Amino acid sequence: KIVSLKDGSTLYELYPHVLMPPASVQKLFTAAAALARLGPHHVLETVVCVVPDRNEIYVRGCGDPLMESRDIECLARAVAGNLKPDTVYSIIGDTDCFDDKYWGNGWVRDDDPENEPVYISALSINGNTFTLLIDPGDAAQDPLHVSVSPATSYIGIENRGKTGQAGENCDIAIFREPGENTFSISGNPAPECPVMEKKLPVWKPELYFLTLFSERLGRAGIKTGPIGLGGIPPGAVPVASVKRSVGEIVEVVLKKSDNLGAENLLKHLSHKLTGGEGSAADGARLILEYLKANAISPDQIRISDGSGLSHYNLTNADAITDLLAAVYKDKAVYPAFVKALPVAGRDGTLASRMKDSAAEGKVRAKTGSLKGISTLAGYTETADGEPVAFAIIVQNFIGPAQQAREIQDRIAVILSAFSLGGRW
Repeated sequence: KIVSLKDGSTLYELYPHVLMPPASVQKLFTAAAALARLGPHHVLETVVCVVPDRNEIYVRGCGDPLMESRDIECLARAVAGNLKPDTVYSIIGDTDCFDDKYWGNGWVRDDDPENEPVYISALSINGNTFTLLIDPGDAAQDPLHVSVSPATSYIGIENRGKTGQAGENCDIAIFREPGENTFSISGNPAPECPVMEKKLPVWKPELYFLTLFSERLGRAGIKTGPIGLGGIPPGAVPVASVKRSVGEIVEVVLKKSDNLGAENLLKHLSHKLTGGEGSAADGARLILEYLKANAISPDQIRISDGSGLSHYNLTNADAITDLLAAVYKDKAVYPAFVKALPVAGRDGTLASRMKDSAAEGKVRAKTGSLKGISTLAGYTETADGEPVAFAIIVQNFIGPAQQAREIQDRIAVILSAFSLGGRW
């Protein structure tokens, strides 16, 4: 469907009411609701507290999906200055902002341990992933060189691989049992194979966060003992924190199609507006309320997660263009929303698409991809400067999505180059 944002007229449509999984275009609904209901300047804070005379350090997270190892380094340095070097401290995580559901409704279990679906937690770090590095040896039958980044005791490795003969393939198999963080590596890559870098999700990310934090404190000369979970008690004193705005997070969610960011935003939205543990179900209800308030029928959409990974999500081109039109009219939301969208030929998931065309630098749109599904939805301007919103959903194909993407790009280029003396 293609609509004019100047007068609201429909310029073109083909089966706009057919319900389909939107893939990552689902993130448009999550981002718009978060920006509208929380505001782009609303802050997600990760705070470290010390309990005087109890030798306990508490870390409370509320879903910041952009926390990285360098943030933990900063927290550890700030906290270490407030601690006694001859005392052993317990490290306790407060994850009460979110419920305890790690996995999204309708996510495919076969995807684990791939890095697209990651386990969800209020205490998130490094995208709740680590990087596995695998390098063949110099000669056949040499053990593979395997390491993890960041280096941590939280990840276990069983290296069963051996270097293969010269000229053989570079295949590697990675396996782990459900609910474990020990990864088994097997395969016989040839000596000339390049180093393989693989991002993999961790189970129970909050304990991963706390382990990294404990290890960083140890490097700063602070002794740490048991790691656990629990609510921050009265009298705890905040000593350090990291803050991130909704606007910053939305930009990563849309530009990079960040799944964890979308899921954490959904649960954080639920937590802040209900006052309880954030849940995907409550977050979905709040998005539907937002849509209804903007005259978008909730009958046109089923929301199961924030990222679009779930095959239970359903929407149509009509609802997507209605959302884009509503956001365009909302001057409190549109600037942050459109700034966060990938720009054709320039950045994000559209960096390599529509280059050297009328759409480059003009089309700002969200991509989406699941097996057999490809989507593109966003904004552009015609050659006459008329703003338009569009949504394209292609599904039920076998094999690569390249042909579907080429069709989407051709439509976007036609829209961006179209001129009829200022009239359609």
